[in-house]
Amino acid sequence: MSRAFINSLMTKSTLRALRHRNFVIVEAAGWLTGAGVWFYRIGIQVLAWDLTGSGLWLGVIALAEAGPGIFIAPIAGALADRHDRLVLARMVQLFIMIVTALLAALTLAGLVDIWMLVALAALHGVGAGFWQPVRMAIAPNLVPREDLTAAIALHSTLFNLARFLGPAIAAPILVVWGPGGVFTATAASYLIFLVALFRVTLVNPDARAEAGRSMITHLMEGVAFATQHAAIKYLFLNMIFASILLRAYMELLPGFSETVFGHDPKEGVAILVSAAGLGAIVASILIGNVTRMATLVKAYFICVFCSLLFLTLFVSTSNFWFAVGCAVFLSTSQVGVNVAGQVIVQTTVKGELRGRVMSLWGLLNRSGPAVGAVILGSISGYAGFQWPMLAGVFLSAVVAVFVFTKRQSIRQTLIDNEAAQDRS
Repeated sequence: MSRAFINSLMTKSTLRALRHRNFVIVEAAGWLTGAGVWFYRIGIQVLAWDLTGSGLWLGVIALAEAGPGIFIAPIAGALADRHDRLVLARMVQLFIMIVTALLAALTLAGLVDIWMLVALAALHGVGAGFWQPVRMAIAPNLVPREDLTAAIALHSTLFNLARFLGPAIAAPILVVWGPGGVFTATAASYLIFLVALFRVTLVNPDARAEAGRSMITHLMEGVAFATQHAAIKYLFLNMIFASILLRAYMELLPGFSETVFGHDPKEGVAILVSAAGLGAIVASILIGNVTRMATLVKAYFICVFCSLLFLTLFVSTSNFWFAVGCAVFLSTSQVGVNVAGQVIVQTTVKGELRGRVMSLWGLLNRSGPAVGAVILGSISGYAGFQWPMLAGVFLSAVVAVFVFTKRQSIRQTLIDNEAAQDRS
């Protein structure tokens, strides 16, 4: 019975992605990097708050980190479609590791002020802007198409497990060695991932983008797919508002922790991020076991409206521990939206367009919250953190209701597309 149970897990659950060696190598090393990412984010938020005590500066740091991706991500996506994705991944990881190590050294030496922090965050953002499109484009090249949903969901599960455990590990490092120690641990995780990338081969490569055409032409092909596809364009529309207005709260957690919930940011931010990580794990597991397109679309819309509800509760309370509980369910909903949406787009787009289209998805996913943090963080100096976030929830709800009215058309288009791919 135990053998049958294990066999069922490895063939019918998200764990089926673990049957593929290259995926296992990337995810095992990537888990450490995932923890390092959350080390970095918590460290840079706490350091910026310590230096300035300003919600606006939290937004500026977030934009400096994510802003370069606005310009770089589409180019990186086109490069990922035109060139060897694995070579690009190794080059980008090396750059990110060097920048993070420099940030660690300068912070430990006590040489960082807010302007230097902005500059180093921007350099890190350049690397991250290249990394996300390349990483998302590589994912389907590590597993067969039938295991793609499991691979995306399992990656999200592991990443968010790091998001849950990472802050718990980072908190004592932050207390004892400060942000410099956190950045040092982050740089070490990048080094391990870089070594792992030299142990990987792509077993299911996509066709390269057509040679002899300009970069601009290739970029516009990706934009055209995202804006003209009968179903995907609505997911991108919802993603724009959700990423800018609903997810900006994560970049403003030090301000929420201290001024709204009355909790020391050094402890409060780590607890809130861990709570969000727990919710994200739940979402990844649930969505990863969805295989039918109609069910995936239904789950997407359920998560959209739950995210509106729980963000409203999160920003309306002043009780820290109630907010922690809301953060769990809020993250479950938001990550559910992201994973379901990403699976839908990844399974719909053609392989030779994958890098460009997913770069746009990654751009919104990464840069949107930073843009929102600047907008809402600047308003917080006059109106506090709660009312601007509630206004963002209202605007996002209007867009979500509009997209929801198109659900029948979206579902049928995706089902027809899935059937056509199966026949081919």
